[in-house]
Amino acid sequence: MQSGETVFVAGHRFFNHPIKDVTMNFRTESDELFKVNLQTIGSLIPTKTDKNTMNDIKAIPSIIGTDFLEDQKLALYFNLSARIVYIEC
Repeated sequence: MQSGETVFVAGHRFFNHPIKDVTMNFRTESDELFKVNLQTIGSLIPTKTDKNTMNDIKAIPSIIGTDFLEDQKLALYFNLSARIVYIEC
């Protein structure tokens, strides 16, 4: 999985490895399934896998990119103090 362009996130370099034909599944508040089909999505793989690097990147949260939200016409609501996070259609 060490292919694709390289990008920097949180001071570390990653391969932006493309994964093709992806289906992402989400549950709505009424427990219905909401599916998003994507031709390709990038998965960030660290270019270095030494112990120090792997410990550092554990603190980086999983990220849904703004391009994904924009392409799917979705909005992300994030209120850390109230511990509320959700995606709106």
